[in-house]
Amino acid sequence: MLRKLFYMMFLAVILAGCQTADKNSTLNTPQEALEQLHSEEGFAEVVKVYRTLEVDNDKVINVYKGILDGTEEIFVAKLNKEKDDTWTVTDAIGIGMPSEENLGESIKTPSFEAGFTKKNNAPSPNTKLVQTDDKKYRVWVKVID
Repeated sequence: MLRKLFYMMFLAVILAGCQTADKNSTLNTPQEALEQLHSEEGFAEVVKVYRTLEVDNDKVINVYKGILDGTEEIFVAKLNKEKDDTWTVTDAIGIGMPSEENLGESIKTPSFEAGFTKKNNAPSPNTKLVQTDDKKYRVWVKVID
């Protein structure tokens, strides 16, 4: 009888603890931060994350496909990890869709510069390349310190 009472009390404590868990007790991810940016501020809806580039332990750059105002394009965003282990978007910008016209053009923010290059081009120093769905082009990203 005491054993059953112990198990019931143990189960009740566990269930009560799970129901009252603080929302901040779980860590969010860079993708969740991008989705939150969409839902709260109306920025691009995330369709597909191509790659997360680690800048250092608490900074990343995401290259993703998104939809903004009904138009699909590639976006690049810089995110910082906060002291409470949540991610915050600091810079985000659309760079369009890869095409011959976009080659040689770049978009710059205070944190990074990005553009498109042909798939067979070698990367420049301090530049990361990210493959997208397009087989002819890649996105290049250069972090600005």
